[in-house]
Amino acid sequence: MKIKYTVMAALVGMGMVAVPPLASASSLKDKLDNIQVSGFVDTSYSGSNATTPKTKGFGLDQVELDIEYHEGNVGLRFDLNASPSAGGNVTNDGLFEQGYITYSVPGLPLLGEDGLTFTFGKFNAPIGWELLDAPDMYQFSHALVFNFGLPTNLTGAMLSGSAGMLDASVYYTGGLDLNGTTAGGAKTFGGRLGITPVEGVNVGLSYIQDKNTNGVGAAALKITDVDATIELIENLLIGGEYNETKSMQGAGIKTRGFMLMGHYDFTDMFGATVRYDNFDFDRATAGKSTAYTGAVTAALGGGLGALVEVRSDKNGAVTTDPNGTPPSRTVTSYAFEMTYGF
Repeated sequence: MKIKYTVMAALVGMGMVAVPPLASASSLKDKLDNIQVSGFVDTSYSGSNATTPKTKGFGLDQVELDIEYHEGNVGLRFDLNASPSAGGNVTNDGLFEQGYITYSVPGLPLLGEDGLTFTFGKFNAPIGWELLDAPDMYQFSHALVFNFGLPTNLTGAMLSGSAGMLDASVYYTGGLDLNGTTAGGAKTFGGRLGITPVEGVNVGLSYIQDKNTNGVGAAALKITDVDATIELIENLLIGGEYNETKSMQGAGIKTRGFMLMGHYDFTDMFGATVRYDNFDFDRATAGKSTAYTGAVTAALGGGLGALVEVRSDKNGAVTTDPNGTPPSRTVTSYAFEMTYGF
């Protein structure tokens, strides 16, 4: 949830900004009024029987502060982000989840009133059904498809626009989840076409071709993804996704996965979510990984939300999968999460 927050009074009150002369006060106030500030704190208590002894504990999973500024058809956004519970050192790339500049050309023929928008910088990848941040999710955990079939962020240039029942984005970037120069150069392109044939139904078709081996032998990839959202019944949300990834080097590894979820709000406060996802990490070998997830959600008001999740992961392969699930074993995890966003 994003709200406009006028920061002038707060800055002056803290002594961070000197009171300007009357002639320039209006100009400064106008600029500050164009700033939108949002963010969230995500905390949890979680556990799993994935290891012996079992793991459990409290975590500060994510803290994020998002700043947006728009003046006319020009704007910028940057997201300051940290995930303390994930461990490790905070890198500059991880600290800035997004950071981009936008330039919009409104009133173009055949396009909506927003026209065409050019985005330049680092941005969340417009692919897949699930979103990245905790306040935008219906579960504590992400599906296997999100974790292993999709990029998270892209750094490059993107054009986006909409017309009638269609919306589209095309981009050219320097690889997947990479920021900065590489030995391979910028050789990644892709896009998403969204179709809304009737109100309450949206289908997204995404494709990425990554020819950038990043100078370290990482395989170039082709990713195809289809996502769908259905909201035809009051209080019921249905989401689905199908994903294929193919390595373009040598014999190549092919993966395939899909996800289906449903969320129903029983009241303005309480809801429930179920999700099933299946992922084949190597279609040339036997065995697939599956996950069953259930969650009860609560909207406590004022941007405060909570949920309880129980998840069961199963691995049908003969070796431990990339998700960490051993063969022929069920890993059960649980979590209580609270998120406050403003």
